[in-house]
Amino acid sequence: MFDVASEGVAPALSFPLGLIEDAYRRVTGVVQGMDQEAFDYRGPGGDVNSAAMLIAHLAVTDLEYLYRIIGTQAPGELQELVGPYQDAQGRLPVVSGRSPAEMLARYGKIIDLIRDYVKTLADEDASRTVVVPWWPQPATLRYVLWHMARHSLFHQGQIARLKAAYAESSAT
Repeated sequence: MFDVASEGVAPALSFPLGLIEDAYRRVTGVVQGMDQEAFDYRGPGGDVNSAAMLIAHLAVTDLEYLYRIIGTQAPGELQELVGPYQDAQGRLPVVSGRSPAEMLARYGKIIDLIRDYVKTLADEDASRTVVVPWWPQPATLRYVLWHMARHSLFHQGQIARLKAAYAESSAT
């Protein structure tokens, strides 16, 4: 039976954390079956974000959101694990040659950190204010978790489209 409630979490946070976990499962499912060439494919013109770049982006962004929620800076070793947020031109850094399994494992470690942290919280924490500097106003912790899941699902769609475009280009 499908459900998005996360076990062992305060009821007010069970659903938003469950959405994050479900989004990770879905992204993992879309990446399944991609070989290295497909994972690194940057579109017909070679100028769009690859699946590898998008997975790296999700990991670094979710790590940033987690530490905005916690209220501290992510430790250096975690920042090194996921890589930089952007390159010198302000774009997603190019990632290639890293296997889908390696990139999903890195992203999975961030999902585990999120789960471990949320499990320490109580119902009243769901309405705690979180400031995300690039957002126009503060949000509740519950909203930030929901946004993280939504962000992941948005990029899942991009990865699915890249996968299909790669299959089309290699079939011709």
